[in-house]
Amino acid sequence: MFKNIVIVILVFLLCSLLLQNKDNIDLLVGNIAETKDKVEKGTSYLKKSFDKNFSEKKINIDIPSLQIQVEGSTDGGIEEDTFFKEDNK
Repeated sequence: MFKNIVIVILVFLLCSLLLQNKDNIDLLVGNIAETKDKVEKGTSYLKKSFDKNFSEKKINIDIPSLQIQVEGSTDGGIEEDTFFKEDNK
């Protein structure tokens, strides 16, 4: 509740200072417009630099030793080397 009272007092002081002199309003509007331009330029610069540094890159890895080759298998599965041989019937 104390914060709300402080905020109301600050808004009242700001409005009273703005209404006393028209130059203060022009100054505030000019600063808001300048801030808006800076934010737009900053976001466009950030987007360009992000796209440049983190663009989508496709990498093809063609290493034959990483490819699994199944030899001698009739059912398309992987044949294991074990002591016990089972009949697949």
